[in-house]
Amino acid sequence: MKTPLAWKNIVHNKVRTAVGVAGVGFAVILIFMQMGFKGAVRKTATQIYDALDFDLMLRSPAYLHLTEPQSFPRQRVFEAASLPGVAKARPFYLGLSEWQRPQPADAPPGGWQGDWRGIIAMGVDPRDPPFVPTALRRESLRLTDARFVLIDNKSKPEFGPANGVRFGPQDVGVETILGSGRVRIVGVITLGTGLAANGACVANVEGFARACPWQAIDEVNFGLLSLASGVDPATAKREIQSLLGAPTTSSVPSAQPADVEVLTRAEVVEREEYRWVVETPLGQIFNFGVWVALFVGVAIVYQVLSADIANMMSEYATLKAMGYPNRYLAAVVLEQSVLLALVGYEPSLAVSWGLYLLVGGRSGLPMILTWQIAATVLALAVLMCALSGLAALRKLFQADPADLF
Repeated sequence: MKTPLAWKNIVHNKVRTAVGVAGVGFAVILIFMQMGFKGAVRKTATQIYDALDFDLMLRSPAYLHLTEPQSFPRQRVFEAASLPGVAKARPFYLGLSEWQRPQPADAPPGGWQGDWRGIIAMGVDPRDPPFVPTALRRESLRLTDARFVLIDNKSKPEFGPANGVRFGPQDVGVETILGSGRVRIVGVITLGTGLAANGACVANVEGFARACPWQAIDEVNFGLLSLASGVDPATAKREIQSLLGAPTTSSVPSAQPADVEVLTRAEVVEREEYRWVVETPLGQIFNFGVWVALFVGVAIVYQVLSADIANMMSEYATLKAMGYPNRYLAAVVLEQSVLLALVGYEPSLAVSWGLYLLVGGRSGLPMILTWQIAATVLALAVLMCALSGLAALRKLFQADPADLF
């Protein structure tokens, strides 16, 4: 029976092994958290889009990101609705407005003195709200007056929930100021606030005009198109783009001005994720954090393996004297490094899962430990320890049988 030499080396000195496992675990937890934050950025960037019901989207070619979408003539939405493959076309308004923190019930008289916060304001037709979740559609029916709003319960505490923590049923009926007019909270929804603001609310179209008075009602930010059953989105996109006018960068021939572009749902999500994860420093910071965590882990594991080889140099020299080649000894060290990765990964996975729940609950970020993240971190942990093992081989090859005498 073959002796599991790598495993014997690990369990031989339990203190040194514990130090190595702790080092691996620390680096793995760092990687887990950085990837979790990056995943939260990716999810947050598109969570409002995920709640919208559309197959194709119309938006301005000058679009930058969700809260700087620019606008285009609302007429384009109705023109797109004229094509046979379009089952439904809905205008959707979105912009940044200002929300005043509501006064507490026991505040002395003297006017509204609450702090102002930037908030995402959305405008919808309550008779046909463009949301996928049933709860959002149901709550939108309450928006029968321009003074009525729905507040997102993921808005941060500085927006003034009655309990100081989170908006809930106790806030229904509370009045405050949104944009240029007073509003009343008539419902609480769960949607998501995006990355450019810490709060979100929904009003009807007239309410949006009060929240963002600088934008005319006949200028819309998005057109949400739902296609008839069996219609290919790519084909419909080409037809609609040809009808409405092609952007300058498009190869679609059209003589009309390019004031709108057409995107499929997949393209909308892909471009928004790319914007926030790749083009902005936010996503790059977390990518850099993963590399830093890998470097820390390599350094720690290298020190452990290097010390272990130094302490057992005579044993390795004996194996060389018995005829074992460097290739065999290198395999032992690499196997030992991989075992360290596997042993350190399991407790780190459990700790990271708890941290995801804690950070997600406290910050409101969608920290989700997916199997893709778990598998990626495992592969990185093995790679990290294997690199440490390769770096430690130089000391191993210095083992000389002559040192035994």
